[in-house]
Amino acid sequence: MDNPKVNLKLLRCADWLQKQNEQEPKKLSLQNKNDIQFIIQTNADRKNFLLAAAEDEATVPAGVDETETDPKPVPLRRLRIEELCLECEWHSCKWKFEDYEVFQKHVTKHISDLHVIEKQEENKEYVCLWDVCGHKTTNFEEMVRHINYHSYHAKLMAIGYNGRATLNLERCKRESSKRNQLPPYISEHNCLWVGCKKKFNSMQTFIDHVRIDHVEFSKGLCSWAGCGAVFPRRALLRAHIRTHTGERLIACYHCGQHFANNRKLCDHLRRQNVNPQQCYHCSICGVNSATEYLSREHSRQHVSVYVCALCDMSAPSVAALAQHVRYRHLGRDAARLFPCPHCTYRAVTKCDLRKHIPTHTKKKKRKAKEEMASDGDLSDGDTDDGVRKKPREARKYACHMCPEKETKVFSRGSRLTTHLVKVHGAQWPFGYSRFRYQISKDGIYRLTTTRIEEIEISKKIVDGYSDPKESLTNSYEFDLQQVAGPTEISPAHIMIQLKGVDGKEIQQEEKEKDSAVEITMCDVDEVGNIINSEVINSDVLYT
Repeated sequence: MDNPKVNLKLLRCADWLQKQNEQEPKKLSLQNKNDIQFIIQTNADRKNFLLAAAEDEATVPAGVDETETDPKPVPLRRLRIEELCLECEWHSCKWKFEDYEVFQKHVTKHISDLHVIEKQEENKEYVCLWDVCGHKTTNFEEMVRHINYHSYHAKLMAIGYNGRATLNLERCKRESSKRNQLPPYISEHNCLWVGCKKKFNSMQTFIDHVRIDHVEFSKGLCSWAGCGAVFPRRALLRAHIRTHTGERLIACYHCGQHFANNRKLCDHLRRQNVNPQQCYHCSICGVNSATEYLSREHSRQHVSVYVCALCDMSAPSVAALAQHVRYRHLGRDAARLFPCPHCTYRAVTKCDLRKHIPTHTKKKKRKAKEEMASDGDLSDGDTDDGVRKKPREARKYACHMCPEKETKVFSRGSRLTTHLVKVHGAQWPFGYSRFRYQISKDGIYRLTTTRIEEIEISKKIVDGYSDPKESLTNSYEFDLQQVAGPTEISPAHIMIQLKGVDGKEIQQEEKEKDSAVEITMCDVDEVGNIINSEVINSDVLYT
């Protein structure tokens, strides 16, 4: 009797070989043009082939020359130590290891195998040949840190691979073509423990140094620069120090995203494998969640617990409130920090800049498409790349203020907004930039007429609102002077003194009139989102 699984694999192999034969002339021309692009494209095709097929009983489909492997259900307390299959995914290297130290030394040897592109003015560009990576840089030390992080990332993915069987999780459904693309590590891994100035090019060596040389000898006190947190148990200090070092404990084997603990991986996979018959429904928007915990976390997105001090805007998180202030209240020079290289436009975030840059090439693409259409080379519905676009499902926006028999329905939310303002005289609250619509049970979008807030937030808005408040400006200047450096039990002390608009210090009598200056001291992450904030009323501040 024929085995259906074997027949399925043979069919997949035959399809793969046929596709390779069809693409062979294109690949040969690409190889002659640019060897590195040929290598990267070949690796990407191979990885997409290996990870594209559906998975049965938590297994990864075997490739043409690879043996089939299954995730091993390791005991949870030994998950990060035992039965690890560490794969070296460097181009044309198929070595596998069980010992991480041996694996790390092996990966380091590939630094000498970097692809080097010679450029003018004696500059060299180094290219990483790790599978589906393709990272390029002219800084050799940065490339060393990048390759060392590949070995650390591969260990996390090996832990996550076994973790799917240990935690009884289903396979990730995200795209796997970017599973090995890592952020650039321009600066070295610096140890900021008080009294330590060591720097590292390996993430794992940096983590081991902090844990062995500092945490194990600390008595529950975090002496990281600017922290000073105290913990009753060393285990809590170990978990806390990960927020400073950026250490991760597990990663998704399929998409490569890494997480700080097992719970995050479970949430990541369960969100993509929601069972409609065994899920939790959000009473506000109807979204399905796989677990009760995820449902509670989702419901928090609907409740506003932070209010803007400059308008009636309320937000569910500090990061959302910070984003609102950037767009609505900060001046142009203060908020728009990302200039466009092609025009005078300045964006508030990198994401906005990435969306703006393609606008400079739209006219060229539209003109080329019109020329192709005039020559008959482009059919209706095709793009300039020759790919037929799928027709978008039409959305319907209904007016809830019109009589039931005369309800107006629009194809765009902007048209419904114009109708609400001109016909019904509706206006959005001060501080908001537009109307917001949500989908109803009948599939039609309608105006969101409710805003869920905490009682204290609502009272603060109602009692404290009088007139529109002034936006933040850059007219205020501050004098910063370090009074004392960081110690083992306290962060650095910095004196901040307010200046006048013209740069001169405010006179004492003016300070008495306005004795309390409200300044918010914020801790931000790499992107600029506020992590922690504290409001202080004083003329001279110590932080």
